[in-house]
Amino acid sequence: MQERFETVKNLHSCKMTEGASVSPHVLNMKGYVDQLDRHRFPISQELATNLILNSLPDSYSQFVMNYNMNNMEKSISELHLMLKTAEQNIKKPSSNMLMIQKGKGMKKKGKGKARVAKGVATPVAKPVEQVKPQPAPASKHPKEKEANCHLCHAPGHWFRNCKHYLEDLKKKKG
Repeated sequence: MQERFETVKNLHSCKMTEGASVSPHVLNMKGYVDQLDRHRFPISQELATNLILNSLPDSYSQFVMNYNMNNMEKSISELHLMLKTAEQNIKKPSSNMLMIQKGKGMKKKGKGKARVAKGVATPVAKPVEQVKPQPAPASKHPKEKEANCHLCHAPGHWFRNCKHYLEDLKKKKG
């Protein structure tokens, strides 16, 4: 009685982790189903199949949906073969993907320096081109003649009228 309870508990708690191989997982669950059969507590093929499909990770959701929509009734062995085929078509997570963990590498508010998580590439600032002051075009606004440009620091024009700024805009658009 206790062994049967433990077997049912283990069968219901089986969950395949994302990225793990499907074959050992299905064989493990089939072992529990066979063990229940030996304890004179057989479960139906449909229930066993549903338990296996429910234990799969989200990457198999398309497979599960297709299986259910087509009303397939397969044995556990046939399901196992189908899952092995589906596993080959499921894209594995790339090892080049940058994983960010919550709380690590984040800048703290207040005192102290920002910490960077190990293995995370930090962006490098590109050197800024030195801009030589140019004479500004005539302006219609009287205060513009008194102002200095924030980009080239030349007097007589505003940032929005700076030749360098306008040239950069043209380059980005074209």
